Amino acid sequence: MQCACGSGLPHDRCCGPYLDGDDQPPTAEALMRSRYTAYTRGDIGYVEATLAADRRGAFDAVAAKDWATRATWLGLRIVSSVRGQPGDADGVVSFVASYREAGKTIEHHEVSQFRRDADGAWRFVEGDARAVVTEPKWAAATAKVGRNDPCPCASGKKYKFCCGR
Repeated sequence: MQCACGSGLPHDRCCGPYLDGDDQPPTAEALMRSRYTAYTRGDIGYVEATLAADRRGAFDAVAAKDWATRATWLGLRIVSSVRGQPGDADGVVSFVASYREAGKTIEHHEVSQFRRDADGAWRFVEGDARAVVTEPKWAAATAKVGRNDPCPCASGKKYKFCCGR
């Protein structure tokens, strides 16, 4: 079975060992992918365990579980990764997670910050997120976005420098 994170690898050779506790993600992006996979499986214990210790007190596991099970997960796209490699102390991963909820397709755009704990494990610190409800295909076909137009995701950037990459 292919991993839900979209890497193209089988689950047992991708996020599976991380979710099972057999290994630690070597990069911030690998942690991001494994957290997405945990959401698709409703494994909120993993999501909570991979939070930075100073962020766990504000985590609402019940709400996270409700959202994870209510959503139909469609896919993950990594937009960019800055630092977050095996020798780094911190990193930033920008991604888009798509899902369906209440009959709408939603694209969750987020820029997430990660850092290493004292034990060397990558942890999620915080994310700057926005959700965009996508238009039905018939509406999208009539509203074309040019390369130099503002990006429809409301980032404030030109389309060619944002979602048009």
